[in-house]
Amino acid sequence: MKVLDIRSISKEDGYIYYMNKYKATAVLEILSQEVSLPINFSIEISPFGKKTIEVGALPDDLNYPVMPVKKSLKIFIDDMSKKGTLP
Repeated sequence: MKVLDIRSISKEDGYIYYMNKYKATAVLEILSQEVSLPINFSIEISPFGKKTIEVGALPDDLNYPVMPVKKSLKIFIDDMSKKGTLP
């Protein structure tokens, strides 16, 4: 399983300045097949600067264990955040 890309990222309006919520489409490679699925994720920054990334529920029709997918998505989202490519 590999995360290829996260596309169509849109930031949701929020009133908490240290938490950003997003909706997007994740493109994954699972068992040599390319799969697109909608995701929700949030990035919360603590007062000490530590980032906490949470990925919402994944679709039920995903034919792969959920925990490795969420872990890979969190790593990919963290890299995007560090590069400054998130809206």
